[in-house]
Amino acid sequence: MGTAVSAADEGRGCEPPPVPSFCVMTAAGVADPFILPDEPAFVEALTGCIKGWPITLRRFDPSRPSEERPVTVIEPRGAGVFRAHSRYLEEAVDELSLASAVCAVLADLSQAQSDSPGGHVFGLHCGGVLFRGRGVILAGAARAGKSTLVARLSAEADVAILADDVLPVAAGGEIIGLGLAPRLRLPLPEAASERFRRHVVACLGAADDHYGYLQSESLLPHGARAGAEVLVLLDRREGAAAALHHLPEDRVLRAIVERSIAGPEGSESVFAAARELAARLVGVRLVYSDLEEVVALLLAAFAGDGRGVGVPVLPEIADAAAGAASVATVEPRARFRRAQGTATRHLAGAAFLWQPAGNMLWHLNPVACMVWDMLVRPVSAEIIARELRRVFPDQPIARLREDVAALLGQMRLEGFVIADAGGGGRAKG
Repeated sequence: MGTAVSAADEGRGCEPPPVPSFCVMTAAGVADPFILPDEPAFVEALTGCIKGWPITLRRFDPSRPSEERPVTVIEPRGAGVFRAHSRYLEEAVDELSLASAVCAVLADLSQAQSDSPGGHVFGLHCGGVLFRGRGVILAGAARAGKSTLVARLSAEADVAILADDVLPVAAGGEIIGLGLAPRLRLPLPEAASERFRRHVVACLGAADDHYGYLQSESLLPHGARAGAEVLVLLDRREGAAAALHHLPEDRVLRAIVERSIAGPEGSESVFAAARELAARLVGVRLVYSDLEEVVALLLAAFAGDGRGVGVPVLPEIADAAAGAASVATVEPRARFRRAQGTATRHLAGAAFLWQPAGNMLWHLNPVACMVWDMLVRPVSAEIIARELRRVFPDQPIARLREDVAALLGQMRLEGFVIADAGGGGRAKG
């Protein structure tokens, strides 16, 4: 760490730029430290996003053995620009805004907690909220609106927030809050209500043009627990009225397993714990298009005095994902490869993709993680499907081919993969 000065500069008698100073943050339940810029603006932005998690800050001393293996190092690179070094990233990520650098620390803090023994079996890439103390898990595909919904619910008096992204699950099925502020995509949708806009203005902490953290009073402190009663699978459909549909137990289990993050007991225990959790949850699919309709529906369903679902639950309907994915699907023989500048954050058998230019986290389930590993060199959906057939011999090759083509299409829309120069890459639809 520090700033290099060239020999030519020294020969001209230039004053060397100041060497940045650092501080060390330690967090309860996490063995190793975090080395951060010793800048009031950075420290204030970070600590404002952490509630009830005992942390300590002190000056950095490079001679201390305990600081030889930090979880994260955030290096200042100029006014409001940072570089993140992390044990969880394949390589350093540069040109980060203040909000993105805070995101890097909070993501690593969350993962380091997940890696440490602490009363939880596994984590979920889901949101967790309490409606008058009733635990509700919010799950959804990328861009289903989960984080925006959690942020909007944080404005409601009858709602408390456990998590918007990573939700630890205890052995008894309780869901646990990490005390980390919800992260909201910016700018707000054009249709956002005036009440939502006022709430965001009042609570906005570290922010840039892409994301901001909400320091809402509704956020529960680190370690808060509640029994999980309901899993809500978000299903956003253009023009659809907000409604709840029955979600069978096997679909609830699939939603949990697809979003699972192995905890300190290892991946072997995840499926058994996921089955136990799915068996006790009421599952509903939330079809919607309008955010305010959703909030009113969820409050009516779960914030009343009764213990059931306080609104009619309609019959089961099929996923809309297949139709939506067909819009983004690619030609099976077109070759794609990873786009430069995408950082990979590994979480047991899954991974998060992070592209600082878009400042976005995107979750890969274990199968999608296998696909991502194959994209280190140009490869087509056809070839990937053949490789997956070795792992899933009972799956028809045509189904695997369609699923992989849809996944590559979504990755291309998000900017994580690009068409190989010699391999085509024309999208369908």
